[in-house]
Amino acid sequence: MSPAAPNPPMFSRVGEIVWTGGHLPRLPDGTVPATFAEQVTLVLAKVARTLESAGSGVDRLVKVNAYLSDIDNLPEFNDIYYGFLAGHPLPPRTSVEVTRFRDASMLEIEVVAHSN
Repeated sequence: MSPAAPNPPMFSRVGEIVWTGGHLPRLPDGTVPATFAEQVTLVLAKVARTLESAGSGVDRLVKVNAYLSDIDNLPEFNDIYYGFLAGHPLPPRTSVEVTRFRDASMLEIEVVAHSN
């Protein structure tokens, strides 16, 4: 049996730029919320916490990549996403459908942000 791989860091910084890894909608106990809306809300909150821990914030986003298990969920994603970023500059975003995730996740988000 091979040893478990270490968890990679959730972000890296080069100068004033922060790159995050992909954020999945897993709760601390490893479960995944049942609805797409709950998953989007959880992932966006996790992204915000990661950016804050990196000395940045959602107001400093410069690029967002959203991977959805079903592109037909894009209108619902947009409703939640734009509400989450209300009052902040909107960064460029890529939204694509992916074939599958390894669990019940319906999306994954990674971002790039400025730290100052």
